[in-house]
Parts: sequence; C-alpha cells; structure tokens
Amino acid sequence: MHPLLTLATVPPLKLAHEHPANAGEGLSGFFFRSAGMNDAAIETDGLFMLIFWFSVFFFVLLMGLMVYWCFFKYRRKPGVPIQRSPAHNGPLEIFWTVVPSSALLVIFFLGLWTYTTRQIGSSDALELNLKGWKWGWGVTYPNGAESQWNLTLDPGGTRTAPVFIVPEDTLVSLTMTSQDVIHSFWIPDYRVKSDLFPNRYTGYSFRTQKLPADADVHPEYGAYQDHWIFCAEYCGDYHSEMAGVLRVMNAAGYARAMDEFDIGNKSPVEIGAGVFTSKCATCHSADGAANTGPTWLNLYGYEQPLADGTTVLADENYLRESILYPGRKIHAGYANVMPQFQGLLSDVQLDGLIAYMKSLSDRGSTPADPAEQGETGDAGAETAPGDPADSQNTDTNDAAEGADQAPLPTD
Repeated sequence: MHPLLTLATVPPLKLAHEHPANAGEGLSGFFFRSAGMNDAAIETDGLFMLIFWFSVFFFVLLMGLMVYWCFFKYRRKPGVPIQRSPAHNGPLEIFWTVVPSSALLVIFFLGLWTYTTRQIGSSDALELNLKGWKWGWGVTYPNGAESQWNLTLDPGGTRTAPVFIVPEDTLVSLTMTSQDVIHSFWIPDYRVKSDLFPNRYTGYSFRTQKLPADADVHPEYGAYQDHWIFCAEYCGDYHSEMAGVLRVMNAAGYARAMDEFDIGNKSPVEIGAGVFTSKCATCHSADGAANTGPTWLNLYGYEQPLADGTTVLADENYLRESILYPGRKIHAGYANVMPQFQGLLSDVQLDGLIAYMKSLSDRGSTPADPAEQGETGDAGAETAPGDPADSQNTDTNDAAEGADQAPLPTD
C-alpha cells in the first residue's frame, strides 16, 4: 500500500489567552476569560463593562428607591386617610427621560464606532477570502494558496481544526461567504464575530497583536501565538466541533509558511494532500478512522455500497462526481450533509485531490515515486490474484477512458 503522504510538522498549539501577560483581572477576567488581544478587543471590553456598570447602577438605584418609597416613606399607616397623588410633574418627567436617554445615546455612538471600524477595512490590509461549510473553515490567501496545517482536537485524531496563519501587528480584512447555511465566524480573543451567508459576501476587519518578547518560539518558524476560532451560529450536528485556529506569527515565519503553502512546484498528490488538509480533513480521514464521511483509505478502485442498495466502482469519474455533486450518490451509512464543491475547486486542485485519493489505495498509483508505483501495482496484483473484481475494475476504467466521460488526472 502506498504510504500516507507526510506533510511538514505543524507547530503545536500555543494559545495566547494562556500566556501570563494576557490573564484577565477582576470582573473583566471573570467575564472574558482573558484580556483583549488587540486595541479593538480592549475597546469592546470597555464598552461591555460600561454597559454592565450602567445597568448595575440604575438597577440598584431604582430598586432601592422603590423599596424605600413602598415600605417606608409612602406606606399607608393606620388611621391616615389616603392622599391624592399628583397627576403631573413636568420637570421630573423631563429629568428621568433626558438623563437615561443621554447615557444610552453615548453607548450607541461608542458601539457604532467600534462596529464600523471593524466593518470597513483599510487599503493596506491583508485581504483573505474566508469560506465556511458544514463543518469547517477555509481561507485563501492573496497568492491563491491555502493553509495546509491541521491540529487534532481529540486524542484519537478523528476531529481536526485548520490552522490559518497571519503576520503579527497587521490589519486583516476578511471577505466571507458560506457554501451551505448561515455560519458565524468568531475569534473570542479578538472579540470578533460576524455572520457568513450563502450566495452573499460579508466583511470584517481586525488587527493582530504584536507578539510579546517571551512568546513561544518554534525552531523553524520562530515566535507565534494561537487563537481559537468557533462558529457562533448553530449550523447542524457538528456545530460544536466547527473549530479553527488563527496563528499569529512573526514576519519571517509567516513568509516561510506561505512559501510552503504555494502549490507552484508541487506534485498532484502533494496538491491534493493540501486540499484535503484545508477542506476535507474535517469530515474524512486518510487512515481508515471513522468520521462524518467515508474514509479515503482504500476507497479508490473498490466497490462502494450506496444508500439505495446498489454499489458503484470508486473510479475517477465517481470520485469527481462525489466531490462536485456529493448528493447524487450517497454512500451507505452516511447522511447527505456534504456541500457541493462545484465552482469552488480549480482543475489543478480537483485533479490533485483525485490523485491523492488514488495514492491512499492499494489499487491506485503513486505519481510521486515511479519505483513505489511499480511496487504498489505488484502488491495490488498479489493481493487478490485472478480476482474477477480486478478485471471488472480494469474493464470499467478502460471503458470510462474510451467514452471520455470526464477528464482524468495526470499522473
């Protein structure tokens, strides 16, 4: 069997809110878990605490006056006749209307200011395209590259979170859309939350923090800090596991990682492995582990059971159709929850993804190494000599190639 493609080692998770310098103090630490990581987050925390103390002040004041007036000053005493209440007090009514309204007007303008500054990005911002789907995130960088780093969320490694890298002390502008339902992109450390809608673009901006002098340092990529990304809008069964990591890196480490993400000099299998990491690893596995969708290990070249009771040979045409239009042939035992990727993958990415899926099967080929390709083919032949299914697969593939039903990846 072709060995699983091994990507570069991903630096481990180092959460910024766990750094001693970012520990929250007093009620702020109780409410927010940690201090705001940038100026906008600090402004948001201040506005929140202003609203909180404004509400506490007037609640205590009004409830205290109510208790005093009802139980002491104006409580009816035995033998005292009921007094007629005044029907109108103009100055008092103006006072209790103007004073609270003025305070609320201040809160409104402070909130409007912090909101608009995040909605309108600067011309020198790093522009990223963000997509959300059930149940994952994907980011495309200005050079067309996508992040190829993932971190596991559980000991078994069945649930993963993509890692999106950004340079320190940089304004980041997001252009966001959803591939299926409404999602909400949320970075708690930055107090950033904005909805993603299907067939529509939304935007959000934030500035990354400057890394502290004692930040964790990786031997290859230098200093960095991480921030959790969550979906704050219920979007289905695995909404709670729709997580990601925003990794703030020093300039040199960011440039090195971006060079590694570039697909310019990579083989189709390497390109496919990167697409798998950035878009597919949330729901599929490459090592046979159970997940939301079928594993890709030994998927290609084998008969796959469908939900309607029939079977289909997992050749290039089936893989291509299942990626672009997954609802047409539902794999038995799995729900129809995969979003369509028609128009969301380039031809290079699609061909690379199919090549990677073939490399994970003992009936596929390995374009990365001709020697391994011959060994893989021999191993596949020795696995089941004379198996009618093998000749059937060969005939089916030959027929598909003759009919030219769909372009096949270049191995």
